[in-house]
Amino acid sequence: MVSVGMSKLVCTHLIFVDPGAKINGCYYGEVLLNQQLLPAIQQVSGDFFVLQQDSAPAHTARETIMLLQRETPAFISPDQ
Repeated sequence: MVSVGMSKLVCTHLIFVDPGAKINGCYYGEVLLNQQLLPAIQQVSGDFFVLQQDSAPAHTARETIMLLQRETPAFISPDQ
């Protein structure tokens, strides 16, 4: 499994999920988002970006929502 941040003008490097990792809210939020994807997105776009996700359980987990409320510029909750 791999993630990448992309826009019309630029994209981040590829971010790979650790082999055998269980993708739950904790792993997704702390490892993929906090340690890898959000810093990579901020490096290429600064503070102006939109993070779009689907409704996968790890994306809508309470830990993920709390992290995104703290760390993203204009968070729109899944229930909106």
